Amino acid sequence: MNGASIALRYQAVTARILVAGALLTLSLLGATLLAKTARFLWLSDLAAHFPVQYAALALLLFVLFLACQSPGWAALALAIAAFNAMSAAPGLMTHPAAVPKPSVDSAAPAPVQFRVLSINVLYSSHKYESVAKAIREARPDAVVLVEMNARWRKSLTGLEHDFPYRYQTMGPDRRGVDLWSRQPFKDVSVLPIGAGEPAIQATLMAEGRPLRLFAIHTSWPMTPGAAAERNKELVLLAEQASATTLPLVAVGDLNLSPFSPYFRQLLADGKLRSAADGFGWQPTWPSFLPPAGIQIDHALVSAGVGVRDFRLGPRDGSDHRPIIVDVTL
Repeated sequence: MNGASIALRYQAVTARILVAGALLTLSLLGATLLAKTARFLWLSDLAAHFPVQYAALALLLFVLFLACQSPGWAALALAIAAFNAMSAAPGLMTHPAAVPKPSVDSAAPAPVQFRVLSINVLYSSHKYESVAKAIREARPDAVVLVEMNARWRKSLTGLEHDFPYRYQTMGPDRRGVDLWSRQPFKDVSVLPIGAGEPAIQATLMAEGRPLRLFAIHTSWPMTPGAAAERNKELVLLAEQASATTLPLVAVGDLNLSPFSPYFRQLLADGKLRSAADGFGWQPTWPSFLPPAGIQIDHALVSAGVGVRDFRLGPRDGSDHRPIIVDVTL
C-alpha cells in the first residue's frame, strides 16, 4: 500500500469519525436544550437528569474534534460541556458537614444523633442476604425499604430482633413500603400522598426527642400519565412536609434527580433541603451502569435537622444503591 492510499484511507476514517462526532454533538445540544423545558414536557423532564453525563461526553468530543482539527465543532462541544458543567456544579460540590456547635449553656441538651438507611430492594431480586448484611453493617436506628412484597418480607425475618417495631403498606401491585425501627413508634400511619406504594408517616423518639419520618416511593415516571401521577404525589408530599411542626426526615425513592425542576419545587414548597447537599454527587440508580448514574433516592430534612453524613451503601443486588444519612436533633 503506497503513501497516497494510506492518506486516502486516513481521510476516509477521519471523515466518518467527524460525522459520528457531529451527530452526537447535535444530539447532546438537543438534549441540553430539551432539558431546559422540563417543566412543560414529560420527555424534557427525563432529559433534565443527566447534565453530568452530557458534560463528560461533550468534553470527550471536544478533545476528539481538536485531534481531528475541526475547531468549529470543537468550540460547540466545549460550549455544551461548559453549560452542563455549570448546571451540574451544585450537585458535585463537597464541603464539610455543618455539625451543630456545642451550646455555651451547660443546661442545654447535647445534640442527638440518628441514622436512617433507605433501600429499594428491587422486588424481583433474590439477594436477601446481601440486603440483610447491608442493614446489619450500617447499624441504623430506622430502616426504610421500598418495593417490598410478601417474598421479601418473609426472607428478611431474621432482622426482627434488631428492629422489632415495624409498619408496612401494600399497593394494588402487591408491593409496598416498610418502616422498621429499633425504638417504638409514637404514632404511625399511611402518609396521604396517593402513591402506588402507599407512603408511611411516623413519629420516632430519639433519646426522648421526637423525630417525624416519612418513608416514600413515588411513581415511576416512564410514561406521561405516570409522570403526572408522580408530580401530584410530590405536590402532596410538599404540603405534608410544610405542615409538619416536628423535625422531619423524608426518605425513599422519589424517582427524580436534583436537576429536575420538580425536585427544586418540592424543596421550596416543603421547606426542605437535601441531606446530600455538600457531600458530592451521589448516584443511586442504575447501580449496574455507573456511568449513567443519577441520584433518585433521597433524604430530605427540615430546618430543625442537622446532617452529619450522607453516603451510599454497598451494591446489594438491586438496581439502586442504598443511602445512609446521619442526622442530629
